[in-house]
Amino acid sequence: MDGVGTVLGIKAKDGIVLAGEKRLTYDGFVLSRNVRKVHPITNHIGIGVTGLMGDAQVLLKMLRFEAKNYELQHNRRIRVRAMAKMASIILYSYKLMPMMTETIIAGVDDKGPQLFVLDPVGSYIEDKYAALGSGGPLALGILEKEYSDNMSVKEASELAVSALEAALKRDVMSGDGIDLLIITKDGYELKEYLFK
Repeated sequence: MDGVGTVLGIKAKDGIVLAGEKRLTYDGFVLSRNVRKVHPITNHIGIGVTGLMGDAQVLLKMLRFEAKNYELQHNRRIRVRAMAKMASIILYSYKLMPMMTETIIAGVDDKGPQLFVLDPVGSYIEDKYAALGSGGPLALGILEKEYSDNMSVKEASELAVSALEAALKRDVMSGDGIDLLIITKDGYELKEYLFK
């Protein structure tokens, strides 16, 4: 699948950083310069998604619904692994006409920070960092070189911006700014970096 755009995720010792660039392209045309590709699902779990934005929006709405439904039925927050499994089930249920997305589900629960990478048909793996989409291989080179297991969220945020900037310089499908979703045990924070 040709992923359009770039998202990445980094697991830090005290939280999670998800980052995505802001350009939306289709068939060689820039459709928007202000699209967010990282979103909170709950106040402790987020998603980074690249690919077809219509499919990404449907997946996000389904996951938010399932997270709220779980909370109401069980009277507690859904865990990060359970949310990743839920995303896997949803994506697999569309296997005959897959959602054209590449997805990172990450967050912080009682087991600490966790990050999962999912393909369009629901296969998922747990990892320490990931970079997906058309600029993913470029960003991954920076992540592999600079990542450390004992990074703080602040250091992971700086690495995320650095890795995405490297991808934006070489990938025409990515650009126009960066959104960061930072998740800790205290909740989430969204930050935006715009380029001229």
